[in-house]
Amino acid sequence: MDLARTVYSRDLKIAVMRAMEAGAGTGETARKYQLSPKLLDRWRAEWRAKGELAFPGIGRRGVGHPAVEEARQIAELERKIGQLTMENDFLKKALRHFRAHHPPAVVSGADACSKKSIKPRRKAQP
Repeated sequence: MDLARTVYSRDLKIAVMRAMEAGAGTGETARKYQLSPKLLDRWRAEWRAKGELAFPGIGRRGVGHPAVEEARQIAELERKIGQLTMENDFLKKALRHFRAHHPPAVVSGADACSKKSIKPRRKAQP
């Protein structure tokens, strides 16, 4: 059995929410518009959370609204700033460690040792 899901327009949802804001009860509004009270509760939660940006449409979850796009871009830039700050802190800590625990030649980039290592020769076997 294939049941089609009912799709309600954004205008209907906004009209229902404005009617409820005007003082109509959930049960009364549900009977008037022939909707489920639980559905109205879900719509009301979204309406309270997002205001006029609520009910963007199928598959559009806020896409196209300048405020939503700007908020998404700001959040992405803040994450990038946090990541770069952590990387800088790590590199500063590593540099302090190398300056404190390693000879100056390693830290400054100069040759640490100019002598070539020599392997001991094997004794000839008889």
